Amino acid sequence: MIEKLIKFIEEEKLFPFHTIIVQPVKVITKIFFVAGLLFWGFGLMFSFVKLVALNGLSDIFEMKNPKQEEITIKKESSDISISYTYVANNVKYCDSYVMVEDYYEKCAIDTIIIKYNASFPQISYIEGLPLKQRNQKINIIISSILLLFLILLWKMINRRNWIKTYEKSGNRPWLFPDDNTIKNPWLRIKNRLFKKY
Repeated sequence: MIEKLIKFIEEEKLFPFHTIIVQPVKVITKIFFVAGLLFWGFGLMFSFVKLVALNGLSDIFEMKNPKQEEITIKKESSDISISYTYVANNVKYCDSYVMVEDYYEKCAIDTIIIKYNASFPQISYIEGLPLKQRNQKINIIISSILLLFLILLWKMINRRNWIKTYEKSGNRPWLFPDDNTIKNPWLRIKNRLFKKY
C-alpha cells in the first residue's frame, strides 16, 4: 500500500521522493558542502571588511581620537589584558585586547592612544598595537585555505563511492565490526568506512 502511494506521488510529481528519501546521502552531502561554503565564505568576507575598516590595507577611512575614554590594564600571569571604553557621537563603545606580555613589550607602547573609525565608530584599535589587523589577516588566510580545501575536496573525491557505501550500510558505516586482523589503525578505520561487499 505504501509503495503504491509513493509510486503514485512520484508519477504525479507531487513530492520528490527519489531525491529526499531514496537518495538521502546525496542531499545531506550537498547540504554540508553548501553550509561549509556559506560559513567559511562569510568568515572570509567578515574578516576582509573588518580589515578594510581598520585601515589594514590602506588609509581608506578617517580615524579619530575619542574625547572621552577609560582604559584598564590588567596583568594575569604571562598575559596582558587591555580594556577600554570611549564615547563617539554621544554613544559609548567598549573593546578589549588580550596578548602575551612579550608581544606588548615588543610593541613598546608608552602611551595608549585609541583610534576609532569615523564612519563606523564601533570599529577601533590602539595605535601602535597592530594585533587586530594581524588577527583579521590570519582569519582571511585560514578561511581562504579552508574554502579552497572544501572546493577541491568536492571536485576531486569519488562521491559515488561514498554515497554507495553509505546507502549499502544503511547510512551507518561506522557500525561495521572492527577488523582486528588489520594492525594499522588508519587502515582499520578505512576498512570500516569503505567495507567491501
